[in-house]
Amino acid sequence: MNETTATTPTNDTVMDRYIRTFERASHEPEALKELESIFAPDATVQLVEGMEPVTGLPAIMEMYGHIAEGVADSKYVWTVTELDDGRLEVPWVQAARTADGRLIGQSGIEHATVNADGRITHLTNRSVPVAGWV
Repeated sequence: MNETTATTPTNDTVMDRYIRTFERASHEPEALKELESIFAPDATVQLVEGMEPVTGLPAIMEMYGHIAEGVADSKYVWTVTELDDGRLEVPWVQAARTADGRLIGQSGIEHATVNADGRITHLTNRSVPVAGWV
């Protein structure tokens, strides 16, 4: 099992690039365009459990554009682990300021399937409570 962490800038799995790109989007809206090289053209993304997955690059780009519009500043911390079945598992936490000035914190676990070209073909997210100090 391979493991990388976001604290080292040399990490460059597709999931590292995905999170870094989305994190930049609050400051650089043009960064979202880079998602086109991260997702396969027919990829599916389900960011909220129970909601219909978004399918295809145009719909995925539109969804991430709407999300980015609501964020004024954002910082993620994450870890990428390759599972035995080849999927990438990414526990993450985010601290953010929304466009209307509210401060939020959230966390989740994403799972990604990646094709032979290194692009995400399927991405799911499951929200989990933000863990505190133990």
